[in-house]
Amino acid sequence: MTTRRDFIKKMGVGVAGSVAMAPVMAAQINADPNTWDEEVDLIVIGSGFAGQSAAINAKRAGINKVVVLDKMQVIGGNSAINGGWFAVPRNPVQLAQGIEDDSPEVLVADQVKAGRGLSNPVILKKIADHALDAYNLCIDSGVQFKKDFNMLVGGHSKARAVRVEQGTGGGITQQLYQQGLAEGIDYRLQHYVEDFVMASDAHGSKIEGVIVNKGYRFPETHTGHTVRIKAKRGVVVCSGGFSRNKALCAIVDPALDPTFDCTNQLGATGEVTLTAMNNGAMPVHMNLIQSGHWGSPDEGGFGWSNALLSIGWHKGIGVSVNSGKRIMNERADRLTCTNAMVKQRHADNSPAYPVVFFNYNNYQDDGRVTRAIRDEMAWKFDSVEALAAKFAIPVAQLKQTIEQWNGYVSAQQDPDFNRNMDSAERLQPPFVASRIWPKVHYCMGGLKTDNDGRVLSSKSFQPITNLYATGEAAGGVHGATRLSSCACLEGLAMGFVLAKTLVTDAKEA
Repeated sequence: MTTRRDFIKKMGVGVAGSVAMAPVMAAQINADPNTWDEEVDLIVIGSGFAGQSAAINAKRAGINKVVVLDKMQVIGGNSAINGGWFAVPRNPVQLAQGIEDDSPEVLVADQVKAGRGLSNPVILKKIADHALDAYNLCIDSGVQFKKDFNMLVGGHSKARAVRVEQGTGGGITQQLYQQGLAEGIDYRLQHYVEDFVMASDAHGSKIEGVIVNKGYRFPETHTGHTVRIKAKRGVVVCSGGFSRNKALCAIVDPALDPTFDCTNQLGATGEVTLTAMNNGAMPVHMNLIQSGHWGSPDEGGFGWSNALLSIGWHKGIGVSVNSGKRIMNERADRLTCTNAMVKQRHADNSPAYPVVFFNYNNYQDDGRVTRAIRDEMAWKFDSVEALAAKFAIPVAQLKQTIEQWNGYVSAQQDPDFNRNMDSAERLQPPFVASRIWPKVHYCMGGLKTDNDGRVLSSKSFQPITNLYATGEAAGGVHGATRLSSCACLEGLAMGFVLAKTLVTDAKEA
């Protein structure tokens, strides 16, 4: 059995001294606190969905010099490898499909249910109210969504998820980047934020600017040089989560299964969040780390499994290799599915990876299938016996499960798990099958904000002047679990909320 200590050792990460994972920089910080190398109006940290939307909307709200900093060498952060799903109530395709009973309120109700009582419905409502604004921002920026595509995805009660034509969030981040350039936003890659420059004010504390390592080359610590940038209108933290910081994850969530891989890009280590906390920002829900239930143990990182299972969860079933029986409602929310999957163990407590399979003939030319089979994270089987033999599944029980399932499809009822059967298909070989196991995917926790994106002080419980956070870096929004297709929604929609906040704060300053 793999222990957490063994897992951390294998990752090459020690708990002590590595939580922040902050590099030792090449130059010393300027000792004079009154000296700045540059002055701008607004600094946005991070170039994913949240950072792009925050920057564009701030610029459109009248803020002149907006600078986006990103420590990595490419634009987009974790959003660029996101699956490209985007929940939009009352989107044009949804309405064309005749679904007219959806609304922001219905979406929020779905999210509150998934959040298990820990979500913030006020922020969720503001996000949902700006879903169409965010969608139109994408359209106007040249983002291409799949034609006539609108699906019901896990945990949602309505089909409201559109998807980017390219199948990844990079189809959004790249177009917004081009739009931002056209509108005069200054993007700076390889800029690692070392620290915040803070001062006292009438409300307690105020952020004045940032200390940045310019020319940083991830993950080489002794690179670049230090500069100080003053931000007259504030700093917006859009730097994402910390799921790649193994030591931090182990500390805040000791129950996190050490067998889980991670879907996220290597730079998702949360240094800016920790830096904000070091400067008095309040943390929230740091122990709530969500796993994606569509991971495959047969590929690293995000991979193709997410795309393949957008077919598998809807058209097929997931079964235990030990029993040959279904293990869950395949279309439930991520937390429900993850909990069902991790119970699947061999006698020595090692993972007994469940298997998802669906009909091959209907999807043999689908790129999601051809790529998965090409890369050997899925396989084609011409018979039930062949499928069972590959994964050591009891063949008699597997045949019984398929027969039982086909009866459920005919009756359009699932008495075992109460699954929605609208997209279910009768199963008959040949099949496409893949193994599944959850992967760490999203940090529910981060910086505690008020309902308008202002970061709260852990000392006064009041906003830290001119410090803001949106996207995954802002915690306490979704609660225990985030529904699929809502990361894109949150990151993009909160930019509209934040723009209003910045205008309000400028008037009150």
